[in-house]
Parts: sequence; C-alpha cells; structure tokens
Amino acid sequence: MSKLKVKFSFILLLASSLLSSQNFVGENFRLSTDSGNVVITFEDQNSDGTYIGGVLTKSFGKLTITKKEFQTKFIPNLKKISGKNDYEIVEDSYRLDKYSFDTEIVFIQVGNKIGSITKQEIKKLRKL
Repeated sequence: MSKLKVKFSFILLLASSLLSSQNFVGENFRLSTDSGNVVITFEDQNSDGTYIGGVLTKSFGKLTITKKEFQTKFIPNLKKISGKNDYEIVEDSYRLDKYSFDTEIVFIQVGNKIGSITKQEIKKLRKL
C-alpha cells in the first residue's frame, strides 16, 4: 500500500511540473517557461556563425523575462507591431522591429543579436 502511495505521489509531482512549464519551438527560436520566467532563445540572424575546429557553430541570442512581463508587455507588443509597417517598439531588455519589406516577420533584438518571429508564430504564442 505504501508503494502505491509513493508511485501516486511521484506521478502527481511529475504531472504538476510538466503542467507548470511550457515549451514552444518556432522556425528560428525556442520559448520555454518555468519557475516564473520565460526564456526565448533565437538564432542570431546578424551572424553567419563561426567555425570552431572545422565545425560551423551558430550564434544565438537569449531574452529572459518574467511570465507577467511576457503576458502583459511582450505578447501585446507582438500583436501591436505585427499589424504595422516600418514600426519599432523599444523596451528595456529587447526591441521589436517591423519593416515594410517583409510583412510576415517581426524582428526581435537583444543586444546585438537579432532574431525573427513570423505572424503565424505570434498567433500561436498568443494562445499559450
């Protein structure tokens, strides 16, 4: 009987940890959430990469924000900018840019790293 309780407790703990974290994989970025933070890791489109030992190594950017900031600022900013042409939104930790030459992509900049998110991906992110 106690082994059954232990197994049940383990399954309950595993299920709750899986439910409390989310992952989303886009074409050029990955979003993960856990313990109050959202981490967006994206392929740096401002770099062609570097060869290390004959192997091409890509460069990546990373944005870490709270879940609250993700829901109250980042997602609304993505929604707002995705419908615009030649527009920018600058926050303390990131910058979003939209250009008229590409109506389907929003660019995200963290430091000197630049990534991209498509309009379709933005629609999916809004449902998280």
